Amino acid sequence: MTKARRTVLVTGATSGIGRATALLLAGRGDHVVGVGRDGSRLASLAGELGDRGTCLAADLTDRTALGSLFGAVSELRGELDGVVIGAGMSDASAPDGSERAALDRLLDLNVRAAVETFVRAFPLLCDGASVVFVGSVAGRKGQPGDALYAGSKGFVRAYARSLGTAPDIMERRIRVNVVSPGPIVTPMTARATEDPAIRRHVEDMIPMRRWGDAMEVSSAIGFLLSPDASYITGADITVDGGMAHA
Repeated sequence: MTKARRTVLVTGATSGIGRATALLLAGRGDHVVGVGRDGSRLASLAGELGDRGTCLAADLTDRTALGSLFGAVSELRGELDGVVIGAGMSDASAPDGSERAALDRLLDLNVRAAVETFVRAFPLLCDGASVVFVGSVAGRKGQPGDALYAGSKGFVRAYARSLGTAPDIMERRIRVNVVSPGPIVTPMTARATEDPAIRRHVEDMIPMRRWGDAMEVSSAIGFLLSPDASYITGADITVDGGMAHA
């Protein structure tokens, strides 16, 4: 197999924005290391990627599994040219955090796993690499009825933007940015998009009056990973039809 131009790791790669990103990157010649938990979805992605990718199963909330994952990445691919930290979940139950189990699940994946993924990936990043965190417009505007999700994505936004200008990261010319999607049609939003009343209610809040597509978000991620974004770090790019600024 001819060596790919770059190696990019994508978490949450088996569904929605992560899957769209993995396929976009593979299509332009990168070798994608796709990470997910669902074996059947991983197999489906592996079939589409072929020799353009490697699919690895891992529960990112498990520190032992994370260690094994990055050990495998190091052995198989060596350095990483890019990382997309996209694994996440939304859980509208008990938005005040009173249900401890639901709170732990959401924070473990959206916050702790995002931090741990970056920390584990950092030693493998080549100088000049690019990291993109997937945030949400909810992290800027809040999200009534799902305050925990909004809060977790607010953390991701602040964390990524702070990393983007950290001196030790700048010394290695590593760029760190965040992409904040608005309402996007994905499996995670199926309950909302399949309900006509909810769908219209959300569309009324979007200046462009429509939901976005996962490929529209992946295009922004792909841009930030590319040399075309060589002077961009610590930025938050919203892909939301203007919702954050309405």
